Amino acid sequence: MPTNPNLVKLCRVWNRLADKLKEMGLMFEDDYRALICRMEGDRAEMRVGSAEGHMTHVDLKERTISYYDTDDDVNMVMKRLFEELAGARCEHFPKEGVLCADVKDFEGAFKAISFATSMDYRIRYPEDYYGPDFEKLDGACKDVEDPIEREYCAVKKVLEKIGKIL
Repeated sequence: MPTNPNLVKLCRVWNRLADKLKEMGLMFEDDYRALICRMEGDRAEMRVGSAEGHMTHVDLKERTISYYDTDDDVNMVMKRLFEELAGARCEHFPKEGVLCADVKDFEGAFKAISFATSMDYRIRYPEDYYGPDFEKLDGACKDVEDPIEREYCAVKKVLEKIGKIL
């Protein structure tokens, strides 16, 4: 079955943003090297990190996203990103991941997926990624105490900074 050309474009968006995040120092090297997007027809399977089973499945025809991760803090951020950036209806399954239906904006979904890579490290060690005073984000988000809210804030700020290059 030939690959949907829209899916190819979406994987390129994901790839360009992942490259930019790596360039900014927001991805762990081993996670970055593990990234891959396999496409067939209307479906994509994306490896989004180095951990076993850290995958995402996207189906353009069914308008679904299945994001697999055992880190619930990451899953909570991803659920919000999929809902906001992709206009999807999502449910978080503890220690399993996030399932989304009725995806309205697949470009937004693929941008969200790029941020999943190394998110567990950014949540736990934000200063290592954003700087001691969050200088990579011009100081934004550094006073947000809740780690999940802080990472969500940081993703939004990074998208504001680099969104125009995509």
